[in-house]
Amino acid sequence: MIKIILAEGHNVVRNGIRLLLDKEADIEVIAEANNAKEVLQLLSDGLKPDIIITAINLPHINGIELLTKVRSTYPEIKLAVLSMVEEEKYIIQAFKAGTTGYMLKSVNEFELVYGIRHMYLVNERYLCNELALRLLDKLLRMPENKFDVHIKDIEISKREVEILSLVSEGFTNQEIADKLFTSKRTIEGHRQDLIAKTGTRNTAALIRYAVLNSIIE
Repeated sequence: MIKIILAEGHNVVRNGIRLLLDKEADIEVIAEANNAKEVLQLLSDGLKPDIIITAINLPHINGIELLTKVRSTYPEIKLAVLSMVEEEKYIIQAFKAGTTGYMLKSVNEFELVYGIRHMYLVNERYLCNELALRLLDKLLRMPENKFDVHIKDIEISKREVEILSLVSEGFTNQEIADKLFTSKRTIEGHRQDLIAKTGTRNTAALIRYAVLNSIIE
């Protein structure tokens, strides 16, 4: 039996989701919550769900904050977002905060149940079909030259990674030089070398390249 806490601030929506899940023999909604504080209180009282399903837009403490709090205190509990929020930045924030799955409220009953079972049984991350296809379409629309340079073909030193990290944090060449006990000219040289290596046009594109290729976070 997959035990679920359902966190949703809108009663009508929460009741509708529960009605769908109650039809499934292997899924049980063991508690409902209007907000994140109620979820945390349920957990503090000893309730042990397998999965917490939460919206992003919760009152007082939002869903992202709830994900972070639960992940740090109850790492054994799986987390799933069910939301109308479809902006990429929130999806990324949710997965970084520890969610196992992200589904839109527009999913049909079959995909909702499938996603829950997938997260519980397979123990892998899940992104609903609509969002997955949207992200794929975005990648397909990107200019081909975005993929011309591959990280495996480029040698980036530990020092260059340090510089990239500091650049991404907004430090100037002089500030980076001071931190790394070298000259401003040396830092400028490293920065230009990195732009040349990666085939990027400027510092902003360089940082984007470094993040996309997991050189820096």
